[in-house]
Amino acid sequence: MLTAIPFVVYLFATASNYQRSLAFILPGLWTTIIATVLSYIAASILGLILAGLLLLKLGAQTTLRHTIAAILMLAGSVYFFTRPPEDYSLIGGTEGRVAIIKGTPARLSDKIKAGSYQLETDESVVLAVRAVENTDAALERLASGAVTAAFIPSDRVPPGQTVLWRVTFLPDGARRSALLLLVLGFFGLLLVFGAWSSGHHPFAIFAELYVDAMRGIPMLVIILYVGFPLQGAIREATGGLIDMSRLTRGVVGVSLGYAAYMAEIFRAGIQAIPRGQIEAAKSLGLTGWQTARYVVMPQALKIVIPPLGNEFIAMLKDTSLLSVLSVRDITQRTREFSSHNFMVFPPFNTVAVLYIALTLAASSLIKWIERHASKGGD
Repeated sequence: MLTAIPFVVYLFATASNYQRSLAFILPGLWTTIIATVLSYIAASILGLILAGLLLLKLGAQTTLRHTIAAILMLAGSVYFFTRPPEDYSLIGGTEGRVAIIKGTPARLSDKIKAGSYQLETDESVVLAVRAVENTDAALERLASGAVTAAFIPSDRVPPGQTVLWRVTFLPDGARRSALLLLVLGFFGLLLVFGAWSSGHHPFAIFAELYVDAMRGIPMLVIILYVGFPLQGAIREATGGLIDMSRLTRGVVGVSLGYAAYMAEIFRAGIQAIPRGQIEAAKSLGLTGWQTARYVVMPQALKIVIPPLGNEFIAMLKDTSLLSVLSVRDITQRTREFSSHNFMVFPPFNTVAVLYIALTLAASSLIKWIERHASKGGD
């Protein structure tokens, strides 16, 4: 490696194409570092939580409490499913535009746009949509001829208007709450059944399921899933309140994926502590939290430093996958430079050198932390 350094320095000092590629790619270095550090911190926290869940023991009342919680969630789902529905009608003609009030559920507006609302006929009429603020605005545009149809509450339909389609539906807020509680309730009952049949804590079963599932999915698939379908679902469910940036989506995806590996590392480190030390701490009157903080975690962290360091280096390289979300890290900038200048070797050789430099720096830092931790334990 040392023998290659003079050649690399000479190449970048004399070749203009390499200088141009380095100048274009280098600003993305900060994005790569930020994405790696944030992903590592989030994955470590989530992994530690999962490790704690994996080590939970089934208590005498655990199954009963979780069963009651699941039943309460199912009861809440029934409550929301039985809320008073809303009644809307599509009035007017089938030529031109249709006025749809802002906030109308997308599943209904999509039906109107596709013409699939005419269930009693074989004809499919596609209507262009125009968004309006409220019912009065929809009726005003219908009367002025700006639109030829309107989708409004049935109790506001003017006398004599032709009703093309009438539908009753559950408001989005109640529908989302009902579906969420229904899924959580059934999932809770499944965890309770698993705990009853296996003798493990329900949360431990959930954590193990999470770890096994995430380790079986490629990181690229996780990033794409979080970056597109999950982000869209969250934005729609929150009414646009939560709209994650591309970098945030990438960090969340990498964190969720690597948390599974972190959890196994933390669990192995905690279980490596002799059981006698934990029992001795309890005999001294230390609480469970004090035992974990003063006895278990200091020793476990020294054990898990090497594998955690390896995960950091792996995560540093896997942040290159964020380029599929157009996050402008060094990989994305390399692709942009290559497509704009029709060059291949200068930009990709440059990014390879940058990743080697980053991984060597990370490896040196990890070794320094290991030596420091070893000296502290002596």
